Amino acid sequence: MKKLSDIFLKVKDFCVAHIGRKVTPLFLVMLGLSFVLWYVSKLQYSYTAEVPVVVSVEGDRHRVTCVVQGSGHNILSARYFKRKPVKLKRGDVELTPVEGEENTWEVGQESLLNAISIRNADIKVVSVSRMPYVQIDN
Repeated sequence: MKKLSDIFLKVKDFCVAHIGRKVTPLFLVMLGLSFVLWYVSKLQYSYTAEVPVVVSVEGDRHRVTCVVQGSGHNILSARYFKRKPVKLKRGDVELTPVEGEENTWEVGQESLLNAISIRNADIKVVSVSRMPYVQIDN
């Protein structure tokens, strides 16, 4: 409780020194609280955003940008809190061998989109950026 009163006094001193006596610390606290409540209420709406996803195909990792649709809560969760890579096997995606390069495969965008969509049920994956070639040993 002592720490909270120290923080309140520091905020009060800052407000008096920089803003003057016209704005009280209680007003600033209420303004901050109203901003947080407004932000939380806006997260319920549906949004479209770009979310980076780490994809691992047979151990070869790449970062892919996905355009997703969903509620603000789910998009924030996918963007900042779900940092585990999406692990895929050969059978999960369509692999096409690259001509002239040994053990190099191209991942089909449509199959990659479907594989990521299955593993992220709370958001709708609209599109996926092109994934670099994957190095997989036979």
